[in-house]
Amino acid sequence: MNKTSWMLNDGDLLFLVRVLMPGYEQRQRMVRILREDEDILEGMLADEKLFRILTDDPESLLRVSPQLFFTVLLNHVKMEITDRSYTVENDFGSHALVFDSAMVVEFLEDRRIRNYLADMLVSFVRINSFTIPIRVRKGIWRKYYFSDFDIDNLIRYSEVLSEEQRFPSYKRIADICLFTRGIYPDQTQVKRIPASIPDKGKHELENCGRYFYRAAAEYAELMEHESLTQVEQHRLQDIIQVLLQLSEHFVVAVKPLSFLANHYLEPFKEELFLQ
Repeated sequence: MNKTSWMLNDGDLLFLVRVLMPGYEQRQRMVRILREDEDILEGMLADEKLFRILTDDPESLLRVSPQLFFTVLLNHVKMEITDRSYTVENDFGSHALVFDSAMVVEFLEDRRIRNYLADMLVSFVRINSFTIPIRVRKGIWRKYYFSDFDIDNLIRYSEVLSEEQRFPSYKRIADICLFTRGIYPDQTQVKRIPASIPDKGKHELENCGRYFYRAAAEYAELMEHESLTQVEQHRLQDIIQVLLQLSEHFVVAVKPLSFLANHYLEPFKEELFLQ
């Protein structure tokens, strides 16, 4: 099982104990308990006091990891949408009410999906680039630059990889589609977004996301599972199941990200992502 405690460091868990159990002195013992008892941890992550501290006091963000921050926000998104009958679809400045909140809440009930979305958001805090040599013809090599926030870039990069190596790139392409549709629906206002993304438009991004999530799940099955530990194999199988869910319910997956961006992140979204 994809446990939330695997994603959080000891500093995050100590922060939870200090904030929510201020009089408790055996903090290291409580950290060990949180590592073992997922239900207690999930209850603490859903605490309203914790949410208020992280969203009302900007300095608190310096004391926790982005992983804890986004995990708490996504838990709160689930609770907020539970109390609503509709979600809002944003598309280049236009807004539409859709009465699908029950579907979104059911989607978020899967802890593996919430953990995946939190991990995905963390991956967009900083953008990475790399250069690889590619053989043009015999004796001639050229260096090509790639960014992990450029769909067309990553598609070209994937073409030079063997099939069993394509899983991370395909997963990243799909993540870019989902992240952009949810967090930056009006991409033209964001200078750091490559031109290839807004050029695709809403429906192409959604279709691209669906395709590459399913392709990533299929290529994950080609990886050398024998070299993985049993725990790593279980994690990979969880990820494969999540990728298939995201492919099938891509538009539903956009909704909690849009809610999070519009209600919690708007004041400092530009400072938080794509550095």
